Amino acid sequence: MPVFAVLAHTEPGLFARLAERLAPYPVVVHVDARSRGADFAGVPRTAYVRDRVAVRWGGFSVVRATLALYRTALEFAQPGEHIVLLSGQCYPARPVGEFAAHLASAPFRQHCRAAAVLDERITAGRVLKRWYLDAVPTGPGPTYLPRALLRRGISELTPRRRRSVFGDIEPVAGSQWTALTADCVADLLGKAEDPRWESLFRTTHAPDEMFFHTLVWNSGWREEVEDPVLRPRAGRVTADFTNFHHLDRLLKGTRTLADLPAIEASRMFFTRKVASPRSAGLLDALDRRS
Repeated sequence: MPVFAVLAHTEPGLFARLAERLAPYPVVVHVDARSRGADFAGVPRTAYVRDRVAVRWGGFSVVRATLALYRTALEFAQPGEHIVLLSGQCYPARPVGEFAAHLASAPFRQHCRAAAVLDERITAGRVLKRWYLDAVPTGPGPTYLPRALLRRGISELTPRRRRSVFGDIEPVAGSQWTALTADCVADLLGKAEDPRWESLFRTTHAPDEMFFHTLVWNSGWREEVEDPVLRPRAGRVTADFTNFHHLDRLLKGTRTLADLPAIEASRMFFTRKVASPRSAGLLDALDRRS
């Protein structure tokens, strides 16, 4: 039985709708500490992370929130069951029972596709340049331009880290949204508490797409992924490593009813990114398919 672990930061009504669609399976949610937790309360079959983290896009705070979410999810998942990581703006594109059956029958147990990051200039810059996206966050507002300039100055002018900082660890990256067995997650959490791991990824760009993947791919759990051979990135982007989501290739925009044909053609189990009210027609159409 899967346990769905959700990172939510906005739209409590949309989260409640998502949780309803995930029935009858349990849901564990981390609500961004910058949001009102009370707005998300009272959703059936849902457990809430108590020690919430204030999350900033692309920062290490996303990893900290995910760690807290995993710790709570382990209270509900048995060792062989999957903990499925979703955002509050994901939505089932197929009946959730079909997804549960897929997890149970797939010839591989850890749904965590990834590729190397040090073999291309742009992806290497994500880990070798210094990014401080928690301290200098992205997002709109009157200070947008000075923040953007400060981030660029830090990343371009501060000394880059050497590749040797990773030692015998091969950093990899993929889609943030994975399905890992509870025994795998428990083992990874034990390793993630090593301060070395935080030091490796604290100043990287979007460490949520690398931290857990690198733990999996540098352990025995790698033998349980779909294809354990680490291949060159070869120009591929994050959307090319989706595990069970339909994703916009550029990871931009909001999915609407116009995206339904592409979502159906993908045969993926979930889609993102949805939002109210623009996705209302799409969500209604997806609900009718379940």
